[in-house]
Amino acid sequence: MARNLSLLTRLPRLEQDGVTHRRDCECARCDAGFGPSEQERAEARRRFGAQRARERMARALTRAEERARMKQAHVDEFVDAQVKAADDQVRALREARERASRDERLAALWELRRAGLSLRDALDEVEKRWAQQGSNLRPTD
Repeated sequence: MARNLSLLTRLPRLEQDGVTHRRDCECARCDAGFGPSEQERAEARRRFGAQRARERMARALTRAEERARMKQAHVDEFVDAQVKAADDQVRALREARERASRDERLAALWELRRAGLSLRDALDEVEKRWAQQGSNLRPTD
């Protein structure tokens, strides 16, 4: 009866590039003398090195693009926060201007100041007028 050899013992052993048969390969092709020459091995190493360099460059480029996207996202977030803060400040200033324009006492004070009264005299006059109206309440801020 014939002996069955495992097919796995005759599979090619490959170099790191996954294409070139190693020097100690015992596959049928290499046993028959059809293994790669030194020139073919050198060419395969060069191609493998170039392929790895391209892959490293592609990964580095991908990482650099991701860093740029993250940096832009941080800048966008910062700018959005600054715009929101400016909008809030403008809104608060507009509301304050509207409150000031509705304040009768402030309008009277401005009229007296434009008429030439000193600040102390104008304030006293406004307080006197306000008291004569029968209200000791101040307008809400």
